[in-house]
Amino acid sequence: MTKRILQNLALLSATVFLFLVIVEVTLRLSGFSFVLYPESIEFGRPDPVMLKKTFLEDDDLFWVTKGYPEKIERLLQERPPLVFLGDSCTQFGHYDQALAWLVKTRHGANLRYANLGVAGWTSYQGKLQLVRDVMGAGPRVVTIYYGWNDHWIGFGIEDKNVTRIKKVFSSRLSGFRLVQLFTKGLVAVGTRQTAYPNRVSLEDFKENFRVMVEKARRAGIRPVLLTAPTSIVEGEEPEYLGTRWLRDVQELVPLHRSYVAGVREAAAETGAPLCDLEALFAALPREELVASFLEDGHHLSHEGDLRLAGFLYDCLEGEGLLERLLPSAGS
Repeated sequence: MTKRILQNLALLSATVFLFLVIVEVTLRLSGFSFVLYPESIEFGRPDPVMLKKTFLEDDDLFWVTKGYPEKIERLLQERPPLVFLGDSCTQFGHYDQALAWLVKTRHGANLRYANLGVAGWTSYQGKLQLVRDVMGAGPRVVTIYYGWNDHWIGFGIEDKNVTRIKKVFSSRLSGFRLVQLFTKGLVAVGTRQTAYPNRVSLEDFKENFRVMVEKARRAGIRPVLLTAPTSIVEGEEPEYLGTRWLRDVQELVPLHRSYVAGVREAAAETGAPLCDLEALFAALPREELVASFLEDGHHLSHEGDLRLAGFLYDCLEGEGLLERLLPSAGS
């Protein structure tokens, strides 16, 4: 009886193996191929062409800037007391330099810091970066500035699910067309209620901030949460945002407000210092507000960088954190 069972199992295994071989060969002959990243999973920003030209692929963070590994090496060696985390508003902004200039002017001290902002990143990537690349450097203060890319659309899947699928696809079996077919199926069913979900849902966005605060504190780091300011008002939304970034450009203002409110909620729930840049900029006269941003309404102009640095300086000073960043504090 046992011999018969083993024979049946061997026959079944051979049949399944032959079937899989036939399917694999058929998929190859038909030209089927599914390259997961960055060709097959797209984001509102950056697009696949920009990803290939400007960034390096990263197994955990999806992409990083060219020279990022060297930047992290310097971070671990120099151990600056202040680290700026964020997206393109941080990477391409100059408010870090403007803040250093204010500290130099008012205290005669050189502010040591690292700008680790990466264009296109969401709070999900920022959370992973904080744990993997930043905490080991032991900064005293980190500023956390996300909120735009989180509510841009992902073409078929949310950020948190990209990592899960990528782990499957990154296995040694990823060259097999059957595995690629399975991965494509995961992408197809990995959506929420729409084929174009926000890259990070509002609830996940708030949770990402809460997690970053918790993990930073456990590492002895003081996190400062920043809301994302804008000059965009309803009825004057940049039309280009409706082509890749939003389902409907008219949803931009209320959508962004909800994510700004999410940062405020996370700060209130965790007790983390909040630098409410959105409110501070919104209180400016309209002419000054518009002059603080580029035409897209969310990236800062030179004037906006200076204003943000001033607001951030006041926030750090008001929270008693500025003294932690000065050389006299042992940095």
